[in-house]
Amino acid sequence: MNRIIGYIIITVLLVFIGCRFSESNAESMKCIQLYYDRADKASSKYYFGRIHTILLQNLLGHFPNYQQVIRPIENYKSGQLENCEASFYLGTYYDAEIPDAFIKDYIKTKKNVVWAGYQIWKIPKEELASLWGVEFTGLSALDYEKLDAKGRPGFFKSFTYQEEVFNKFGDFDLQNRKSFLASFEIVLFKLLNAESSKYVVSWAQHSTQEGVKSPYILKNQNHWYVADSPFSFATEEDRYLILADILFDVLNEKPRRQDNNRPALFRLEDIHPKLQLWQLYQMTDLLYKHKVPFSMTVIPIFTDPLGVAEEKIEDRFVPITQNRNFVDFLKYAEERGGSVVFHGVTHQYGTRPNPFTAMSGDDFEFWDRVHNIPVDRDSASYVVNRIEEGRHLFSDVGINPIAWVTPHYQASPLDYLIFSRLFNWSIGRMIYFPFSKTGSLKLPANLNIESPDRSLEGQRLKYFDDLKVEFPKVLLPSGQFYPYEVFGDVYGQRIIPENVGNVQAYLNEQVLRTLTIHDMVRIMKRNRKMRDAWASFFLHPFLLEETSNEGLARFVGDVSAIEALIEGTRKAGYEFVDLKKWIGSQPLLRTPEALEEF
Repeated sequence: MNRIIGYIIITVLLVFIGCRFSESNAESMKCIQLYYDRADKASSKYYFGRIHTILLQNLLGHFPNYQQVIRPIENYKSGQLENCEASFYLGTYYDAEIPDAFIKDYIKTKKNVVWAGYQIWKIPKEELASLWGVEFTGLSALDYEKLDAKGRPGFFKSFTYQEEVFNKFGDFDLQNRKSFLASFEIVLFKLLNAESSKYVVSWAQHSTQEGVKSPYILKNQNHWYVADSPFSFATEEDRYLILADILFDVLNEKPRRQDNNRPALFRLEDIHPKLQLWQLYQMTDLLYKHKVPFSMTVIPIFTDPLGVAEEKIEDRFVPITQNRNFVDFLKYAEERGGSVVFHGVTHQYGTRPNPFTAMSGDDFEFWDRVHNIPVDRDSASYVVNRIEEGRHLFSDVGINPIAWVTPHYQASPLDYLIFSRLFNWSIGRMIYFPFSKTGSLKLPANLNIESPDRSLEGQRLKYFDDLKVEFPKVLLPSGQFYPYEVFGDVYGQRIIPENVGNVQAYLNEQVLRTLTIHDMVRIMKRNRKMRDAWASFFLHPFLLEETSNEGLARFVGDVSAIEALIEGTRKAGYEFVDLKKWIGSQPLLRTPEALEEF
């Protein structure tokens, strides 16, 4: 993940689940219905509603006891809101047609129901007044007359919740200062009386008009309204997190950790056989001294085909099996609370820059970042054989990784589907694409890649032979991060979150936004208001270098900045977890594949 920006701005994504809806399939468990706008196919917004619904599906993966039922709102039939414990409608297409039956049922249902975004003005004025004591007044816009201190236009940027303030991203495009990037539009309401404020769960506050605010989330008993669809441009401090938290209330679910225990995960990133051992030992000793269990994302093969860092030919390709001192370090670290995580095989692709240096840790392994398409060898055989090769190397030196982190968090839908079956848990953020699949994902549990049994090599690929995945290559990859663990995203991955980012002290070709330790601790403190939230982050060992060498140290080996992060995490109310023990304590639940009506 070497120095790459620690967050992914959410733009657009779509996944076709590919199974027909059958009400009888959901009889054995609770269900939640998700309705979305489907624009005309000729419109660029055709996929937009489905995209946001997928992001919501992924969040709902925290609640694996629910069958998700997906429908376009145009297909709504009278009485359907009564079929499940809760329902969502995401209004993402301006002034889209919605059935009168849905509006009538929304008003009268006793089931929990959430309406987000557009079309709320189609509810009769008197009914809006009855539901929440509000009147619809219009949509917000960017204010270019009143700019902030950095010359940015004003908009509803800040959102109150549980005595905290969450913020939308909003800034000029680094490549085009005329383009302002923000999800600036929200639905505006006027409160009809002072009593109406009791229905306001969250207020939206304007960034340049002092004192100007509008209700963002409204709730009256079982009726919820959210004034936009909070999935675009989401960062670690976004109002997206408010939605992630109110899901507990919408579903009447208690937190998984009812003792208010808040886990923290400290991850050392991009650990490979050519790293400087003094940095690895010093980091390990520091964490052991402070009783911090930690994880290490290990790349089993270091390669530098273009000689960017290594002049000698023999130093440009070093498997873990050829560096005994490195293996000794890994075992030393494991004895002191370190858990090894599988982080790709080479963390780069071939002999060309993808897109930086072609060196391990710098480049993408399962995604062509230059063209934003899958790598040219992308296939089940490429993925399975490559991961088996890496697992073979780990086995040879007696190391057993306990989870997976996709290099730079990016891969194709095919790859993610395979990862979801090879590994019980993945860590990090993910990118999503429109896809359809055929074929099976029925790899037997005993063939999981985490088994150290070498005799299993070569037996796994046949279970993916008929897996076919299609998605439109014209769409850019889009991402999502999670505040809590997920028991199944749309790919079926169980995900341990990375929701705080990583120290990014300096801007460079891979870093588009700085993130300091102070920023990270601020994020953790804000997240205390959320149920089941983690404080999960990663650091690179090179941060022990001096600031003149893009580190954090006042002098080589200075650990004071890292100690400040450890102390700040604990003062924010989190306790570092032993990843191996945490995984061992979790049931291997998996969110069922969604039932979709097309």
